[in-house]
Amino acid sequence: MTVKGTGEAGENPLVPNAKLRQMYTLMLEARTLDEAVKKRAKLKGVKRVATIHGQEAVRVSTTIDLGEEDLVSDVSVTAGMGLILGGAASSLLRGLSRPKADADKVLAEAGVNRILKATETPEERVRMALGAALALKTRGRQGVVVAYAAKGELAPAAWRKLLEPAGRLSLPIIFVVLPAAGARKADADIAEICDASKAVGIPGIPVDAFDSVALYRVTQESLGRTRSGDGPVLIESVRWTGKGASSDPLEYLKDFLLERRICDKDWFSRKNKIAAQKK
Repeated sequence: MTVKGTGEAGENPLVPNAKLRQMYTLMLEARTLDEAVKKRAKLKGVKRVATIHGQEAVRVSTTIDLGEEDLVSDVSVTAGMGLILGGAASSLLRGLSRPKADADKVLAEAGVNRILKATETPEERVRMALGAALALKTRGRQGVVVAYAAKGELAPAAWRKLLEPAGRLSLPIIFVVLPAAGARKADADIAEICDASKAVGIPGIPVDAFDSVALYRVTQESLGRTRSGDGPVLIESVRWTGKGASSDPLEYLKDFLLERRICDKDWFSRKNKIAAQKK
């Protein structure tokens, strides 16, 4: 049975039960909205819509505690990520399901103003994120840039070239390498970008892409380091999910919450009904 409030018996003070429930709720709502946008877009003849399906643990864990001065550099514009960053679900649903939607305009209308504009290439996108981090530091702001990149977008050599100035200038930026899309590949558990990061003196931390609790803890430690002026961190999502464990981030966290009796089945049933009503 779920106990309301904070300071629950037996909870981990580093990841309070209330935070775990908040994370699951946000992950569920983001997926539900992404699915609704995809379905509505298909009815309008839009063949492909970007989503964060399967990345919910990474996305929520690395942004849930960001502040007003923090910025996000993303691979593409998605309804799920817009919602996670506080955007209005109705505006995201209407705007991103339209043919040839103006993504930046849709985000603005939904009240999302912390995502940097998309660029033509992955390298250009990372450079823009570096520039935003340098601007925050130069102005003496407390903000941090969270920069996402898909696994395989950039070769390790390109990563080293981009990461070197970030480390040398101690920029307030956290790089997050997203898990590879689609079926699990042979190299899904290899943290090759972490090696590139460490080669230029930046901490590189591999974390299970489905384990939102581990991701949250690593993110909190990384934000603490970066906000205190100790420079950037790279978090690489890898697929370490063991045999018998769910390869769906929502189911993975659900199993965790049920096993520790942080939530019961009725709680999940209510959350699913609420999420469905918000479509």
